[in-house]
Amino acid sequence: MRYFLIIIVLLLSACSSLSGELTVNNAWSRPALKSENGAVYFVIENGTYSNEKLLSVSTDVAEDAQIHMTMVNDQSVMSMKMQEFVEIPSGNEINFKSGGLHIMLANLHQDLLVGDTFTLTLQFENAGEVNIQVIVKEY
Repeated sequence: MRYFLIIIVLLLSACSSLSGELTVNNAWSRPALKSENGAVYFVIENGTYSNEKLLSVSTDVAEDAQIHMTMVNDQSVMSMKMQEFVEIPSGNEINFKSGGLHIMLANLHQDLLVGDTFTLTLQFENAGEVNIQVIVKEY
């Protein structure tokens, strides 16, 4: 009976997609010029056992960084709306991509050229501050 329970526990743990970690992957930005706006895209994977919230973002390469959502109304007019936070449910991922959620970089302090990298700081409710490296590339 003890071996049976051990096998069940091992099988259940192998089937679980939760890693216990919150990860941010594939961070990138398009090229942009100084004093203009830019955008950052990435994927947040919440492998923890609790829901998480992305509360804010910051970087030294821009005057301001904000979480935005691109939206299209009934007349096919595109607009962006700042988000106070983004929820990332346990065991799920959120994709920040062109035409959806993204990080808006306002009033860049420098040119962002292909091959450049910069740091973006993400502030989470539970995980705290997470620094990621963003690569500038054509996509």
